Amino acid sequence: MKNMIKLFGVLGIIISAGLTSHMKAQENNVIKEVKISGNDGFGELRNLVMQNFDFTNPNLTEGKINSEVKFEVSENGKIEHVTVNGDCKYVNKEIQEVMTHLLYRFADSSKMNAVYVLPITVFIASR
Repeated sequence: MKNMIKLFGVLGIIISAGLTSHMKAQENNVIKEVKISGNDGFGELRNLVMQNFDFTNPNLTEGKINSEVKFEVSENGKIEHVTVNGDCKYVNKEIQEVMTHLLYRFADSSKMNAVYVLPITVFIASR
């Protein structure tokens, strides 16, 4: 059953990442928000979030849970200042924990010095 819950969560994250997205790009020293799409080079980050998400938390709400992750990519490529808003505070907290503790750095300099918004949908099945 845990594998089924994890599968639904993984599928939900994959599906939602391709449907809507939002990215910020730097232009004239002003940071603007721009949607992150399914083919934007963030696939590895999405996979890491899916792999590290703990679907066993008994407080997770059953059903479809939408969240929006906002984070910055610093000059050295590190993820910083992660905030999450969404339907379930436990899902939000788990996503924030995963994103904050990832040992991941962006190597693509075009993604550095920017703020990104990544929508995530998680599907939690009954246990």
